[in-house]
Amino acid sequence: MRYLVVPSQETETWKEYLISKGWLERRYNIQIEGEKRAIPLSNLFPQKIPEKLLKFNLIEKDLPAPSPTDYLGYLEQNIGKNKFEEFVKYWPQSFDRIGEIIIVKIPQEIEGFSLNIGSALLSQNSNTTRIFRDMGVKGDFRIRNLIPIDEKGGTNSETRIKENGVEFFVDPTKGYFSPRLATERLETLESAKLLKNKLKRKLNVCDAYAGFGPALVVLLNEKELVNYVLANDLNNQVVNLLNKNLAKISKENISFNIECVDARKLIKNPENKNNFDLLLVNIPHSTLEHLPQLIELLNNKSTSLLRAWCIIDTTKIGIIELQILEIFNSSKHSISKISINPTRSYSPTQIYAKIEVWLN
Repeated sequence: MRYLVVPSQETETWKEYLISKGWLERRYNIQIEGEKRAIPLSNLFPQKIPEKLLKFNLIEKDLPAPSPTDYLGYLEQNIGKNKFEEFVKYWPQSFDRIGEIIIVKIPQEIEGFSLNIGSALLSQNSNTTRIFRDMGVKGDFRIRNLIPIDEKGGTNSETRIKENGVEFFVDPTKGYFSPRLATERLETLESAKLLKNKLKRKLNVCDAYAGFGPALVVLLNEKELVNYVLANDLNNQVVNLLNKNLAKISKENISFNIECVDARKLIKNPENKNNFDLLLVNIPHSTLEHLPQLIELLNNKSTSLLRAWCIIDTTKIGIIELQILEIFNSSKHSISKISINPTRSYSPTQIYAKIEVWLN
């Protein structure tokens, strides 16, 4: 490939000149050539150098290797084509990115290449600082067992998230967090604003399974929306970060209380009964089982709202709606609107569904 060698301080001038003639090869970068710069020339550049450029040298250089388009490209560069192709069926095809960290499952057959995989992922993802290997889940809360691939990058699994214009902190080794639910959390904000407009006042909000508080920080970040928050999670490992996140975001003297109990026991505190305008219930495998003990938290003297998520059989949406109606009717709450909408597939026969119930 041909390059035009020009003084480094004149690079932009001659680059623009080549562009004006259609002679710049845009697919490749300008190269360093000693104290000068070599500008790549397109196939349209004349075979005989134009008179205006005769003072410059024209050189031939091998085509530069194209930059990889994914982490597998960087991995192949790192370990060589032969090794890459030998284990090609084992290389991870996907990974989870949470804030500044990446979590990847590495089969035993290629665990000896863990450092290479980590290095390739870092090369492809400039905003990532740490790579963790996913060793499955552990404990009653089914939390990920993560080990750092390269301890030189640090072993701290706490990471900063920026979502829907709000920053907060999570630690996937201590509690569950899914960036895939960001849209759901934004929709909760929109529903909360609609509820506030109906009530003409700020809201009392309960998140019964709050985790690190990603749904709550979005609400707290909205001016004049929230009056009081009750955040609860049975997993005591998330409480410190939950408190940190709410305290960081909470403004306008919004008060909040954090509990670490089985959410079904929250109603035992008389101050909680019928105190909340908005109730969030996100315990997908058990939502319908827990609802009867939770709905008494909702305000029954004015409009209130339940937003919940559950995993259900794709053929049973109608049955689930009848179950929810029965739960609320037995508690003498009057439903004005109920909707159950699939948000994504969970398995070939199940969906992750959003439930929204408006009460008079």
